Amino acid sequence: MNKNNLLRVTQMNAIYLDKEIYNSLHQILQNACRYLPVLQLHTEPEINLLLQLAILKYSLLNNDNTFGQQLLSIKYENISYTKKILYIIGNCLGYAKNKLELWRPTHDINNKIFNIYAILQLLHFINLSIFLHNGVKPLLIERVLGLTQVYAIENAQRQFESKYLARELLWNGFIEILVYVLPLINYHKIKRTLRHYNPLYRKPVYKVMSSRIMTMHSKCAYCGENPILPHHMGCAHVFCYVCLKGNQAADSKYECPVCDHRNPNSLCDRVAVMNSFCMQMGMM
Repeated sequence: MNKNNLLRVTQMNAIYLDKEIYNSLHQILQNACRYLPVLQLHTEPEINLLLQLAILKYSLLNNDNTFGQQLLSIKYENISYTKKILYIIGNCLGYAKNKLELWRPTHDINNKIFNIYAILQLLHFINLSIFLHNGVKPLLIERVLGLTQVYAIENAQRQFESKYLARELLWNGFIEILVYVLPLINYHKIKRTLRHYNPLYRKPVYKVMSSRIMTMHSKCAYCGENPILPHHMGCAHVFCYVCLKGNQAADSKYECPVCDHRNPNSLCDRVAVMNSFCMQMGMM
């Protein structure tokens, strides 16, 4: 393959990789500064600018290519130090635009800024159209500075690694298996069995309740929502009918997930629970 015969998709992939690298580092910075909202609010444009300058300094300024280009083994051909500085300044124009917007200029100046930005967007579109036609200089800054991307090594070949595609297919298949299998696993029964064989586990002491107190804030001991058709299994906790009956049907030795009480032969009627609730609301 000729050194200068660079594929369009390779050049576009380099641009996308540069954006993903910036977004990944930017996300890390946001997570680090989320507990400092004042710093993040007032200095976010400056932090983004410093991040952008750091990336370009350790990639383009020290070498002849960006991080995305390095991953694809391409570089800029015969790029001078002056062009590197101009390239960095051109990539930092977004910071100037943000500061001008925060400056709140007059209506006339604001219109001029908008017109300049619209012209730049039009030039970007025209440059992209030219790139799709002739296959060189996908970025406007590259066309302005006369930068051409070439392969960094001789006889570079574009390879498709089937192992990555196979890995993606295997992962998707594994996710589908989990979606079907996980609902079938009774983890309450597994937990109870493991505790039964644990010699250090001491079951809490409970007592059978003759009445339960249910209020507007009572929650089902299993699903944590407001009980629907409230029932109990002899302990002080209230369940939805479906939650309790379903678990007892799946596990004959089902225990209360809160107090470990077990009463598999008793699905207690909801009358006592509802009577307690009515008494709390002053209806009886």
